[in-house]
Amino acid sequence: MTALPIPDFELESPQALAELLAEAETWREVEGLTQQYSHWKVEAWKLLNEPQMERLKLLQEWQHSPVAQKFPPGATVQRLDDQEEGLIGEVKTYWQAYGIDYVTFLVGPDVDWCRASNLKRVQTLK
Repeated sequence: MTALPIPDFELESPQALAELLAEAETWREVEGLTQQYSHWKVEAWKLLNEPQMERLKLLQEWQHSPVAQKFPPGATVQRLDDQEEGLIGEVKTYWQAYGIDYVTFLVGPDVDWCRASNLKRVQTLK
């Protein structure tokens, strides 16, 4: 279990809360922010666009999954056996089959999927 960081700043608007919610990597972060700023929760949620809201719903749905904690939606992943670094993609969703966790991700315009155990998270410059 990890502790949530205590922010050394105060948010000053629902817009700032919406921005942090859109960037959250775990449902636990979302819960912490919405509890701390409960007076702006409803207004901040309304400021999120549809893809951001869907991403947060996905975080909530998979909040207890170690795979979603390791590879949150929007994270950049790469297959472990990809030596050329050509198949770097953005996590979109998860699924399970026969007790095995899979991650679906976008590589450019193409959709790819892989066993979670065969992926690694990579850092990208934004």
